[in-house]
Formats: sequence, structure tokens, C-alpha cells
Amino acid sequence: MFKYSYKKLLSAFLEKNYKSIFFNELDINKDNQLILRHDIDFDIDLALQMAKIENSINMKSTYFFLLRSESYNLISEENIEHLSKIKELGHKLSIHFDLMLYEDVNFGLNQEIKLFQSYFEDEIDIISIHRPNEDFLKNPENFFTIHNSYEKRFTKDNISYYADSRGSFRFGDPLDSDCFKENKNIQLLTHPIWWMTGEKNISSCVDKVISNKEDELRNYFKKNITTFKG
Repeated sequence: MFKYSYKKLLSAFLEKNYKSIFFNELDINKDNQLILRHDIDFDIDLALQMAKIENSINMKSTYFFLLRSESYNLISEENIEHLSKIKELGHKLSIHFDLMLYEDVNFGLNQEIKLFQSYFEDEIDIISIHRPNEDFLKNPENFFTIHNSYEKRFTKDNISYYADSRGSFRFGDPLDSDCFKENKNIQLLTHPIWWMTGEKNISSCVDKVISNKEDELRNYFKKNITTFKG
């Protein structure tokens, strides 16, 4: 997977005088800007762990959450508290939108924005797309009326894009890249599941998250069914 910890990854950027910024703060006329982005596909507890690490070294990120997920309930009492804490730590919250869930994607997105803002009171000015399809990637600039993280302004125009999807860097290790060595702008997508579990391979990371969720579900049943001893 990766040859260093998440904190060491971020520290390398700090040593090169990179400044972490939000998407709306990007100035294409400047260098040394790092947009940190996290798509939260599986586990919000791990997202909070990552947010704490970033805060401890004065870096900030944008966290994108699924509203319709088989893996977590975004608006459970505990997760609402977790998102509030992530925001308190200096980060931004937004929507990780799954195109495949809707026949009318614009209607679906508008519904999700309304629901998200009713719980978290965050103005949504940018979204990320969950497993973007080819149709979307052909024209990310004009697919929605709201900005998204795949637009050229965030991936190609005086900025490079790196992602750890599937547990490895898809476009090469950012720390080995020429743009990093030359202090050029970077958008870096990381998923907490690969960095926060403490495991060394993809299967172990996934197994760890599943095991934790099994424990949570068992405790939930014990709490709500007095005759169930677990």
C-alpha cells in the first residue's frame, strides 16, 4: 500500500512550504497550494481520526460524505456529532454524490443538498462524485450547476491531481512527482480506510472496518433488545 503514515505524508508537504486550502481558495496564479480532499465511502469514525491528525499540524481538508450509504447512517446521533467535531477542527463538510442512485441526477442532487443543509447548516458550493462514470468525466464542468472536484480548474489548470483510490496511488506517488518537487499546486484525494485502520494491506483494512461495524451492530441490538445477550 503506502510506505509512510498519513502524518508523514502531510509533513512532507509542510516541509516543502505547501499551504492547505479549500477548493474555493485556489488561486491559479500561485504555487505551493494543496487541496486536501477525502471521500468518505465506508466509515465516519476513521474520518474523524484523520481530521484530528490534520488539525494537529494546522492543515485543513474538505470531507465529502454519502447521504445514501449501505455502510453508515450519516444522520445518526453519533455521526452528526462526529461531523460537527470535524467542522470544529477547521475542516469543511460536503456531499459525496452517487450518480447511479438517480434517474434524474439534478433532482437527486438538489434533494441531497436540502437534506444535508438541514442537518449541518453548511452551504454546499462544491461536491465530489462517487465512482464517476465516463459520461460524467467527459464533461465535468457542465454536468451540474454546482462545482465538483473533477473540474479542470481543480485537476489540470496549473494543478495536478493524485488519488489513493483502491488502496494505491493511481497516478503515481505525489511525493515522487515533478510537480511536488517544483512546488506546483496539487489536489490530493485520500480515503481514511487506507490510512487510519493501522493495517498493512487492503484486505486487512477492509476486514478491520467490517469487524468494527459488526461490534457496533451487536451493541446496538443489545441496547435495544433486553433479552438479547450478544
